[in-house]
Amino acid sequence: MKNFIGLNIKHLCDKNNLKQDEFGQYFDLNKGVVGTYVRGSANPKIETIQRICLHYTISIDDFVNTDLSAGKPYATKGGNLLYTEENKPDPYVISPRYVELLEKSLEDKDKIINALELRLQGDDRSKTA
Repeated sequence: MKNFIGLNIKHLCDKNNLKQDEFGQYFDLNKGVVGTYVRGSANPKIETIQRICLHYTISIDDFVNTDLSAGKPYATKGGNLLYTEENKPDPYVISPRYVELLEKSLEDKDKIINALELRLQGDDRSKTA
């Protein structure tokens, strides 16, 4: 299974103007080890991945499975992730996950309204009895 660890380490070095040995110093790694990660001939231990992701506030899933140099995906279309170069998504494209969360929020609000209406009806009956 393909992973993007080496590519993403290279991207983080480039983005932060770090040489491989400078990058490695943050995580107690020597330059040679970082080079093996970048070339894809070895992968870091999970503890190292966790420290890298914590330092750069990246999810482990994104670090391993996504090309970070392509930018953050902002939506899906036809089952494919859509990326934007200028980080300005098209205004008419809405993530299906966002729509799902909005629908769930509306359902929850409807349940709360119904529960409050039932409670008010119960209070009205007890006052007249």
